[in-house]
Amino acid sequence: MRFTSPSRRALGLMAVSTIGMSTAVLGVAGIASAAPESAPSSYEVYDDDAPVVFDIPAGVCAIDWELVGADGDDGDGSTDGDVVVTTTKVQAGDSVRLTAGSAAAGGSGAWGTAAEVEIEGDLYLAAAGGDGATQNVNESMAKPSIDPDPASYYADSAVGTDYEDYASASVYASFVDCPYDVVQLNAYAGNGSIDLSFYTTAEAPVEINDPSGYEYRIDGGSWTEFEPEIDSYGGADATVPATNDVAHTVWVRTTSTAGPSAGVSTGPVTPYAPIAAPTNVTVTTTTSRVTISWTAPAGVQVTGYDVGIGYGESGDQGCAITDPSVTTCTFFARAASGVSVGVRGIDAQGRAGLYASQSGITIPGPATPASVPTQDNGDITGPAGPISTLTAGQTITLQGSGYAPNSTVQLLVYSSPVSLGTVVADQNGNFSVEVTVPANLANGTHHLVATGVDAQGNVRNLVITVTVSGGVATLATTGFDAVPVAVGGALVMLVGGGLLVGARRRTNA
Repeated sequence: MRFTSPSRRALGLMAVSTIGMSTAVLGVAGIASAAPESAPSSYEVYDDDAPVVFDIPAGVCAIDWELVGADGDDGDGSTDGDVVVTTTKVQAGDSVRLTAGSAAAGGSGAWGTAAEVEIEGDLYLAAAGGDGATQNVNESMAKPSIDPDPASYYADSAVGTDYEDYASASVYASFVDCPYDVVQLNAYAGNGSIDLSFYTTAEAPVEINDPSGYEYRIDGGSWTEFEPEIDSYGGADATVPATNDVAHTVWVRTTSTAGPSAGVSTGPVTPYAPIAAPTNVTVTTTTSRVTISWTAPAGVQVTGYDVGIGYGESGDQGCAITDPSVTTCTFFARAASGVSVGVRGIDAQGRAGLYASQSGITIPGPATPASVPTQDNGDITGPAGPISTLTAGQTITLQGSGYAPNSTVQLLVYSSPVSLGTVVADQNGNFSVEVTVPANLANGTHHLVATGVDAQGNVRNLVITVTVSGGVATLATTGFDAVPVAVGGALVMLVGGGLLVGARRRTNA
């Protein structure tokens, strides 16, 4: 059971809840700066054009090349030049020179001019010109392609290829971008390690510049391959070794057939040995309320405690205690089963220690009154104010206030209680929820009830009287019946601050 998880952001892909437990910020996300916008994404030169010279821009890892040698003349007619088609890795900043050339004049018996690529002044690729009547004066130079599809192509003659009708030399260079970097990179201090969290894609690579692997480096060290755990949303987690009590900067980059990405970095992260966990942890619950008590860890200096609650893959902070003499905490939380509650100490440097926790805890929700309860101060209202009439099958937003922050509130309609679902009050004790009035509700007078607990843990009921129309003609006595609310496929749709989303910090009362 994890109480604290790396921070993630969906970036339009998903929404993953995080557990807001610790007040200590252990790492800062690094964000890669965008590669400079280059001018053209390709260059080409034909015939007797002047050579084209350019520098390979940042963010380019490879180039798709197409070279066609100019036609020659063997005395009996024109001859095709060679063809070189390949993809090779290149280095940003290198200077490239493209030279085409020209075909031999008819009846001249001359060789066609080779199409050539030079990088940093050295011949890199060449497609020889067509044969002449004299001794061979140029040769082709091809390199294996890094792209298996299409494979590199080299021919002594362009006959039978797409290039057979070319009359003169040409060189075409098309940039292949480096793979994109990971995003939302965060780093968290461990004990002799650093925990990394980031977003990427879990899809298999298709293009040669799609990310196919990951590498990290610490400070100025060498790049090291690693395999993060990637979930179905593209969120990735990994742990890398590091030295305790030393501030480290971690870089992460993606790799591909075309080459690596630029890489992104974290802020300084300092691993450390955490203090021991508290002992003798006990947890008790009442309606939407949790009380946890513990004994301070022996032999260590504690400046406070961090209490958290976990609901599987999501969670929240229960208490942030700054008085080390306080070893109990009571807080409100949404009703659920299979809950984990834990506590850890904070050392003299403000760093979190090890957790002590209990799991499998049930936090009960509000009980359903057998009959319409007594009205407490306040009313259930709609966005436009008081509600007095309803139509069976109608979808309506109900609002209320005065409940314990983060506690569960149940919505009911009477004569016999029928559940309209539940909602979680926000940090101010307010709720707003969209529900659907049962279509089979009897016409006539009914009561809407919102039942939960107030900030002191006492039962709180809001009650209003409404007149229902459009339902069945006779009031049915069906007993309790939980009615699904068809909103987005879920029981209810919570509006505003209804759900526990993200980390909320509370102080111990």
